[in-house]
Amino acid sequence: MNTTSGRPRDPRIAAAVLTATRELLLEVGFDQLSVRAVATRAGVSRAAIGRRWESKAQLVLDAVLGVAPDLTPFDGADREGWIRWVVTGSSELFRQPEVRAAVPGLLATLRDHDDLRTALWQNFAGPAAELLPAEGGGRDTDIDTARALLALGAGAAMFLSLIAPSEDTDEMRAAILAILLPGAGVTDGS
Repeated sequence: MNTTSGRPRDPRIAAAVLTATRELLLEVGFDQLSVRAVATRAGVSRAAIGRRWESKAQLVLDAVLGVAPDLTPFDGADREGWIRWVVTGSSELFRQPEVRAAVPGLLATLRDHDDLRTALWQNFAGPAAELLPAEGGGRDTDIDTARALLALGAGAAMFLSLIAPSEDTDEMRAAILAILLPGAGVTDGS
């Protein structure tokens, strides 16, 4: 989100805008979504949106992902639980209709905007990666391994959701976990 000093922002405006964005994604898709249409649907001015989001892509990212990652599923998770949540949570995310509607357009936009791509990866992967328990417990983990696991879990979920939805099953997620868990040093019962 775009943060500037001045008068405090009315949280109802942001909520209305994010709801309108999700609704319009479902109705018209990313390419046809416009800030003007979002403003009209939300009952706010385009300027109110512009003060909070610098671009349509940032607005859509906040609408479908939230402003910050929800890290509560990682609370108290062991290494296996962390990996299982990455696979399950990514699958849940990419199966949401508004996310499926947004992803193709977002991917094209992110391809051309290093700043958005970098912020997305750092803001969402960074905090989660730091929470991966090390092999044998504790939190002193290899960040590169955690990021790789996030990329594999989220990448598989996105691929299945967009390219192979008929394969997006509990059995496929179990097969993905059967590959990821031993590769990440998780054995039965640990």
